[in-house]
Amino acid sequence: MPLRGARGATAPQPREGFRAVGRVERPWGLRGEVKVLPLTDYPERFAPGARVFVGGADRRVRHSRWHKGRVFVALDGVDRVETAEALRGALLEIPEDETPAFADGEYYIDQIEGCEVVSLGGEPLGRVTEVLRPGANDVYVVRGASRRELLIPALRRTVVAVDVQARRITVDPSAGDLPADALPAGGGAHEPVAPD
Repeated sequence: MPLRGARGATAPQPREGFRAVGRVERPWGLRGEVKVLPLTDYPERFAPGARVFVGGADRRVRHSRWHKGRVFVALDGVDRVETAEALRGALLEIPEDETPAFADGEYYIDQIEGCEVVSLGGEPLGRVTEVLRPGANDVYVVRGASRRELLIPALRRTVVAVDVQARRITVDPSAGDLPADALPAGGGAHEPVAPD
């Protein structure tokens, strides 16, 4: 399940039985703090005393502060810039059993990223390489072998089915949220179904 990394790059994956709550972007300062891209809607994951696993090592958050959508974190055992540099790109993980259950239709980012995306007609559009979170709704970045990058809004009218077990997302191109020139020949459209 690829998590977001540099465009086109595959980031590290959470270990079996764990969920990623953040990814270290880079060291910050000279005392071992790290700048983290949060991958969770629960800011308390980075509160002082919170337990996270980084590179398989059990760590506690000493302190943290938020700035412009990022969290700057000081971890136990990481007190030098060289140690922090070694964590660049590493995931901050928590055990899966410590994650809350989601309502139907809600997913963790690592459940979405890496999924194959197909049209209602079954035509492959690519794989989700990144989930953007610009505001009102998430946007799935989809890359295909022969197509340009697609930005698919995570709206019910567009994303009609998500099967995390099969790693497959079905989208409705006729919903009008996808550019016509980025779709397979025929637009991947389906015949409308008459209401009963």
